[in-house]
Amino acid sequence: MKFRYTTIYALFFLCCFTHCTKAILDKKDLGAVNESDVWKDNKLATAYVNKLYDDNLPGWNTSDAATSDEAPGGDAIMYGQLTINSFDLWSYSNIRNINILLKNIDGGTLPAATKDLLKGQAFFLRAWDYFGMVRLYGGVPLILEPQKITDNLEVPRDKTSACVAQMVADLDNAAKLLPASWTGDDLGRVTKGAALALKGRILLYYASPQFNPANDAVRWQNAYAANKMAREVLEAAGAGLYDKFANIWFDEMNKEVVFVNRYAYPDKVNDWNAATRPLSEAQNATGANHPTLEMVNAFPMKDGRPITDPAAGYDPVHYWKNRDPRFAATIAYNGCPWELSGKAGRRQWNYVGAETQFLSETGFYCKKAVDVSYSRFFTYNSSTDWVEIRFAEVLMNLAECANETGNTSEAYEILKLIRKRAGIEAGGDNLYGMKPGMNTDAMRDAIRLERKIEFAYEGKRYWDLRRWKLFEKELNGKVRHGLVITLLIPQNEFSKIQDTVNLDQNYSQYFKDSLVAVDKVFKVDFKSNYYFYPINTTHLELNGNLKQTNGWDGGAFDPLQ
Repeated sequence: MKFRYTTIYALFFLCCFTHCTKAILDKKDLGAVNESDVWKDNKLATAYVNKLYDDNLPGWNTSDAATSDEAPGGDAIMYGQLTINSFDLWSYSNIRNINILLKNIDGGTLPAATKDLLKGQAFFLRAWDYFGMVRLYGGVPLILEPQKITDNLEVPRDKTSACVAQMVADLDNAAKLLPASWTGDDLGRVTKGAALALKGRILLYYASPQFNPANDAVRWQNAYAANKMAREVLEAAGAGLYDKFANIWFDEMNKEVVFVNRYAYPDKVNDWNAATRPLSEAQNATGANHPTLEMVNAFPMKDGRPITDPAAGYDPVHYWKNRDPRFAATIAYNGCPWELSGKAGRRQWNYVGAETQFLSETGFYCKKAVDVSYSRFFTYNSSTDWVEIRFAEVLMNLAECANETGNTSEAYEILKLIRKRAGIEAGGDNLYGMKPGMNTDAMRDAIRLERKIEFAYEGKRYWDLRRWKLFEKELNGKVRHGLVITLLIPQNEFSKIQDTVNLDQNYSQYFKDSLVAVDKVFKVDFKSNYYFYPINTTHLELNGNLKQTNGWDGGAFDPLQ
């Protein structure tokens, strides 16, 4: 968040110093601000909430793509090598701090409107924390008040259904208390629309096969209603699809941004650009998010048809030509224009020998959210905001729920909006390359493909494959692929013409592309018990009432209840 962290924390510590100075004269506690004073002072209470944001918001993750078909890697998950202690997301310290606010703020003297705004943000963040754990493990202990040392601290796991109900209740409370939008320095705080969008996502997960193997229709209806309301509320507040897909990450707080973590150099930075760029244009990191050939081939043509359609006009040599415009915004292929570090006319070369160190192992780099204006220093000190939920996700969540509740025509209309914004041609039938007359099953496949393309490298693919329970069907027993690109003339000769060579016509004169497996030792082997992960033994040893998840070391907790 760009809430002027430095100023706010300076104020916080100034208040601490002021209270301590007064305490010397009054001979009171010299330790810190009295907790009860926080709920009487708007600056202190706001600083407290800002710290909750800092501790709880999601952010950039350079390893997510590797735990799917987007990029190589993800060894333990992708090769079936997880252990009972591989995961340890246990957010109760953060939840306790949220609970402290919710327990005590009404006892303070702040104006009621201020209390409501602060409580609304706390309710949202508590739901977010529980969602992070529930999508990993299923039900977890529901702790809704700050525990005292005299309390029974060995709280058992609550049913998944109870956890979902609590998250929904928290988000309903948040939606009642939060504004439709913020202005000025408060831009980036969660809103009523963000609360409803997260509620829609949670209920979509709960209706999906991971949590809903019996395909309970009521869950789909609930998810549909929640996502429809989220769309309506967000649109009323001015949200919508941003017309420049490639700039969603760079035009800050554009109308597509729903739930965001804001960054600002030097106080709060990320290394996404460094990890994603080639090393020659980065600093201190590289090697993440290299697109697999499977991902590259998922993008349709500009007319929306898949590359496997004989009528699409796909050219397997000049594979980048006439593709969905999201292809060029996402994939850096050999010879493409990519003016990194502000270098006018720069082209990206991915052939063997083009980079002296750490050449992409797939023959591709990822362009998503990579700011070409950054110098190498700023690739490791980036202030690009992380957008956790954008309006396109709200639409796609709604399309999925609409299709599963028999409203396939509504899903068509949403996919048309997504594809129109992407720049895909409408075609004579105005279907943007989609097949006419799709039934529920065919539309489900279309929606899943659209999510794969639209949200590529945004930390969504792994979670989608997991909630759809598709790892085994889609990936097990397979390997991911890339291209080894060989330069066919001496490099010193090519360097003389590389800025002007026309690869749209002469690619095969200069390069040979060879298929290569990037999973070189093992095939993908995602285990069936990975859809719900184990509780780390550290927590089991501290709490004798915690049951392990079914399918893990004698587990007796059913995450489907």
